[in-house]
Amino acid sequence: MQRYLITEYTDASPETQGVYDDYMRTTGAASVPIWLKSLGHSAALTRAYWERAKGTLFSGSLPLPLKEMIVFIVSAKHGARYCSACHAQNVLSLDKSLNFTDLQSFIKSDTGAKLPTYYQSVANFVNKVVSDPNGLSDEEFDDLMDEGFSKEEICEIIAVIDLASMFNVYTSALRLDLDPQYQAIV
Repeated sequence: MQRYLITEYTDASPETQGVYDDYMRTTGAASVPIWLKSLGHSAALTRAYWERAKGTLFSGSLPLPLKEMIVFIVSAKHGARYCSACHAQNVLSLDKSLNFTDLQSFIKSDTGAKLPTYYQSVANFVNKVVSDPNGLSDEEFDDLMDEGFSKEEICEIIAVIDLASMFNVYTSALRLDLDPQYQAIV
């Protein structure tokens, strides 16, 4: 059973079309993804979800490839099929040093051994936050600061984790189908 409705561009209200246009302009995509079209019946929801994603992923001081890797890690940890596939593809398109097998290995081993050093400390932190956000120690924050991350950037990392968790719940509960360009990774 399909649990969601799809609102295509031509069937959307002018307000929703405006959000779709902003999505395509901001991301450079030629089409609107299923997650956004599944919200298209409500201009308010479409705008709220898109503005949250845009504000978290496309602003701030952390580079987009790192943010995409964070979303991928959170989504894989949660078993969120849609988000892990989408963000695995985004990571691979932004970081040519990685391939699909690297990401699969990371999920299977949960050690991050196949990830470049750049991602490793953040991946460890993300896994701890997802597992037990109340159990984080000051030392774990200090470890990231020792790697060169500011307190503001650590807050940004946490905001990306939170964004991913929200989308994981939404896409998983609705069992969204994958967009044609995505390959399932979990």
